[in-house]
Amino acid sequence: MTTVIRYSAPAGMIGGDLPAEGAYLETFDVDAFGGRGYATWTTDPKQAMRFPDAGAAFAAWKSQSRTRPLRPDGKPNRPLTAYTVTVEPAP
Repeated sequence: MTTVIRYSAPAGMIGGDLPAEGAYLETFDVDAFGGRGYATWTTDPKQAMRFPDAGAAFAAWKSQSRTRPLRPDGKPNRPLTAYTVTVEPAP
């Protein structure tokens, strides 16, 4: 079943532009901005990024930057995990 990633709330983010609650992930580049990542969000479910199943969506959410694989604290750098999301069936 095709799935999408939907934003629910920030997970400890400080500052920056937050998507509207309920927005869908439209694009994501884990290596953008020197490994800090870049995501765009949309309120139009037709424009949402599609994943073949929930496992693939969660793997994308947990993807680790290849440009900067570790954060300053030594933990994996997974930029998209800055957002609290749900994985849902594609509308």
